[in-house]
Amino acid sequence: MKALLPAILAAASFSATAAESPGDFAFAVPIEGLGGNALHRVAIPQVVYETAAFPDLRDLRVFNGAGEVVAYAFRPVERHVEKLPPVVLPIFPLRGPRDARSEDLDLSFDKSGSKVSVRLSARQAKAGPQALLGYLIDASTLKTALNGIEVDWGRAVADRLVSVRLEAGDDLKHWTTVAADAPLGALAHAGRRLERKAIEYRSLKAKYLRLMWTDPAQAIELKAIVGLSPEQQAQPERSWKEVVATPDAGKPGEYLADLGGRFPLERLALRLPQENTIVPVRFLSRGKPEDRWTPVTHTVAYRLNQNGRELVSPDITVGLNSHRYWLLRVDPAAGGIGSGSLIVRAGWTPREIVFTARGSGPFRLAYGNSKAQTGSLSIEALVPGWRTDQEPKMSVAATGAVQKLAGEAAALPRADLKKWGLWSALFAGVAVLAWMAWRLSKQMQRPDTK
Repeated sequence: MKALLPAILAAASFSATAAESPGDFAFAVPIEGLGGNALHRVAIPQVVYETAAFPDLRDLRVFNGAGEVVAYAFRPVERHVEKLPPVVLPIFPLRGPRDARSEDLDLSFDKSGSKVSVRLSARQAKAGPQALLGYLIDASTLKTALNGIEVDWGRAVADRLVSVRLEAGDDLKHWTTVAADAPLGALAHAGRRLERKAIEYRSLKAKYLRLMWTDPAQAIELKAIVGLSPEQQAQPERSWKEVVATPDAGKPGEYLADLGGRFPLERLALRLPQENTIVPVRFLSRGKPEDRWTPVTHTVAYRLNQNGRELVSPDITVGLNSHRYWLLRVDPAAGGIGSGSLIVRAGWTPREIVFTARGSGPFRLAYGNSKAQTGSLSIEALVPGWRTDQEPKMSVAATGAVQKLAGEAAALPRADLKKWGLWSALFAGVAVLAWMAWRLSKQMQRPDTK
C-alpha cells in the first residue's frame, strides 16, 4: 500500500513533452526570399488567420529543412508619426489708435481681383497717432488643425521680449483667446542669444488668428508667419477581406457575416447595395456559433450620390476584435438597405514575426495545432537590446503557396488526454486515501484481545 500512493502521485505529475514536428500542424507556407542577414522578418498571411487554432496565434512555428523548430518573436506593430511641414500663412498688419482695445476693433476683408486687404475700424478709441496693434492671420484655406505659429521678423531685433495675445475665430467678429501673455523677441547675454519666435497652443482648426501686441509701443514688425501642425499618426497599411452578409431568416433587418477566420480586426466598412440609402446599424459579434452576441458599436451607414459624386460612410473602428461571426442590425424604421447584397469589409494590420534562420532550408511557417502551447519569445529575448526606433537590419521575406501537413483536423479542438489523465490520477489518489482511512477506522474498532 505504501508503494501505491507514490506511484499515483507520480502519475499525476507526469507530463509527456515530445518534440513538435511539422506533422503536428494543419498547414504551412514556405518562407521565401531570405537575405544574407542574421535576422529575417515575414508578414503573417491571411490564410494563417483562417486556420490557426488560436486567435492569438500561439500555434505558429517556424521549421527549418531538418524539421527543427526555429526561435521566433512577434515584431511590434509599427506606428509612424508624421510631422507636416510648416505652411506660410497670409498676414495683414492691423494699425489703429494706440489706445484701441481689441474688443473694440471691427475687421472686414476687401477683395479687388487678386488683391485682398483688411479694413479695420476702432470703436470708442481716441484720435491719435497710428500704431501697429497686431496682425490678422488667414488660415481659412488650411484643411488641417494648427497647434502653433512661428514668426519671422527678418532681421535681428533689438534685445527685448514683448508680450502678445493670440486669438482664434471664424467670422472676424467673435474671438477666443488661445494664448495669453506669450513672449516674443530676443535677448543676448555673455555671447549667447535667446530667441522666442514660436507660440504653441492646444490643437484647433480656425479660419483666422489674431496676434495682438499687449503694448503697441513695443511692437515688432513681422516679415512672415508660418503655421505649425501637430504630429499625426500615420494610418498603417491594412489588409482587407470582403464577405457578403446574408439575411437572418425570420428576423427582418438582421444580417449575418462569417469572416471565415479570426483576424485581429481594427476596422469594418459597409457597402450598401443601393445609392441614396441612409440607415442606422448596430454591430454585434461572437467568437463561436454557440456564444452569445456581444454588442460592439453602432453607426449610421450611408451611400449617397451628390452632384455625380458618390459619398459613402467612413470605416468603423471596432477596437481590437478577433471574433469571426458578426451580426448587423439595421433599423427597419429607416427603410432598410433595399434590394441587393450587403457587403462587409474587415480590415486589420498584419502582424509580422522575426526569426533567425538556424540550420538549412527550406524554412516553413506552420500553423493549426490545437494542442500547441505558446511558442514565441519576446522580441527582447530573441534580439537583445531591441529598440523599436532603432531595430537591427533584417531581411524582409515573403510566403508562398499553402502546403498541407496534417490537415484541418489538427486545428480542431481535441480532448486533452493529459488533463483527463491528471484528473483520473487525482480521483484515484482520493479513492485510495479514503480506502486507507476506512481500513484504519476498522482496525481501531476491533476489540483488544490481550
